Amino acid sequence: MNTDAGGFATVQRTSAVTPVLQILNVSPGIIVTVFLIGMDVWIGGIAAGLLILGTFGYWISWRKRTFWINAENELEVTSGVLFRRSRRLRISRLQSVDITRPLLARVSGHSSLKVEVAGGGDSRVVLSYLSVEQAQGLRLKILDLAKNDVISGESARPESDAPAHADPDVQWQWKVPNARLVASLALTTSTYFLIIGAVVSVAVAVLDPFGGTGLLTLALALGGAGVSLMSGVTSLFNFSIGRSKRGIAISHGLFTTANYTISPIRVQAVGLIQPIAWRPFGWYQVAINVAGTDQNSQKSGPRVLIPVIYERDLPELFSELLPAWNLGSDREWTTADKSSRWRFPWQARRLAVSVNPDLFMVRSGALTRRLGAVPHARIQSIRVTQGPWERKLGISTLHADSVPGSVRLSGRGLRSSVAAQTALAELDRMAGARELTVSENW
Repeated sequence: MNTDAGGFATVQRTSAVTPVLQILNVSPGIIVTVFLIGMDVWIGGIAAGLLILGTFGYWISWRKRTFWINAENELEVTSGVLFRRSRRLRISRLQSVDITRPLLARVSGHSSLKVEVAGGGDSRVVLSYLSVEQAQGLRLKILDLAKNDVISGESARPESDAPAHADPDVQWQWKVPNARLVASLALTTSTYFLIIGAVVSVAVAVLDPFGGTGLLTLALALGGAGVSLMSGVTSLFNFSIGRSKRGIAISHGLFTTANYTISPIRVQAVGLIQPIAWRPFGWYQVAINVAGTDQNSQKSGPRVLIPVIYERDLPELFSELLPAWNLGSDREWTTADKSSRWRFPWQARRLAVSVNPDLFMVRSGALTRRLGAVPHARIQSIRVTQGPWERKLGISTLHADSVPGSVRLSGRGLRSSVAAQTALAELDRMAGARELTVSENW
C-alpha cells in the first residue's frame, strides 16, 4: 500500500506487525496469571491457546481496519469483523493529533497516532501501529489540512537528518535539562511531608524497637515517594517544546515517548505553580488546560506547557508560544477580605483576583503558590458559591470555569458584594471578547 506522506487519499492499513505488538502488550498479564495459579501442563496449554487465539483475533481485526483521507478532507476509518463500523473525523474541527511510542513499538520502529476532533462522545481515533515515517507523514498531512495550508508530499516527508518524530519546521525550541527535571520533581512540597513522616517513623521505631511499625511506615513512605518520582521522571524525560507553523510541539518520555501538536487557540487556561522548595531557585511549572482533550486520563493530552523553568525565562516562553497572554506582575489585584483569615488562615494574604482587558487571573497557595489565567473569551461559565462558614463570614468564592484540566480558577475569600460585582462585570467582558473572536479554526 502507498505510505507516502502525500498519498493518504488511498485506502490503507496499519503496519502488518500490529497483531504481534497487540498480543505482546497483553501477554505479560496472561503469564503473571499462570504463575499465580500454578504452572503445570494444562495451565500452560490453556495459556498458549489463549495467546494463539488472541493473535488470530487481532489479525482478523487488523485485516478489517482501514483508514484514508476522503475527498471531503475527513479522516475515515472502517473497522469491525461481525459488525462493520465507519467513522469520519472532520479535520476542520481538529483538536489535537498526537504520536505516542510505547517501549515495544519503539523497539520495532512503530508508533501510535491519536487524532481528536471537537464533538460530543468519543470523538477520537487511535491508529496503532504505524511505521514512524507513516505516522509522521499522516500527522503532518492532517495538520496542514487543518490549517488550510496543504503542502506537497515531498515537503511533508520528514527530513533525513532530523529525528523521525520531530516536526521538520520547528522555528523555536526549548529543552528542559534532565538534571533540573529530576531535582525539581524531588523538591516538591510532598518532600517536606515525606521528611516529617520519616522523622516520625524513626521516632516510633526508637520508642518501640521490636514493634516494627515505624520501620514499616518509613519503608512504605520511601517506596511510595520513589515510585512517584520515577514515574514523573520517566514520563517527562527529555522534555522539549517548540513553535512551528503548525502549532506548539511538545515531546517527552523515556520508555514511552509522546509527541503532541496543539494550536495556541486550543489553550484555554494557563497556570504557574511554584512549590515552596522551588522558591530559592526561582523555578516555576507552567500547566495548561487544552480544549478537546481528556486531561483526567494520564495518557491523554498534554497537561504541562513546561515542567520546570526559571522565572527569568518565562517572558521569552510566553512571547514565543502565547504572545497574547500578558502575565506581567504590573497588575491590580482585588485581595481577599480580612475575615477570610478565619476560613483560610494559611493563605489568606495570598488570595486575590485580577481582571484586565485581556485576562481573568486568580492567585492562591501558601506552601505551593499558584497563579491561574484565562482569556475572557475562553471562560466557559462564571459563578459565585458560598458555604455555611463563608456565609457567616460574609465572603464568597468566584469561579471562572474552564475546560477540564489541572488549572482551576477560583477566587476565594472575596467579600460577597465584591464577588457578585466582579461576576457581573466579567459576564460583559466575556460577551464582548467573544464578539471579537473571528475564528475558532486551528
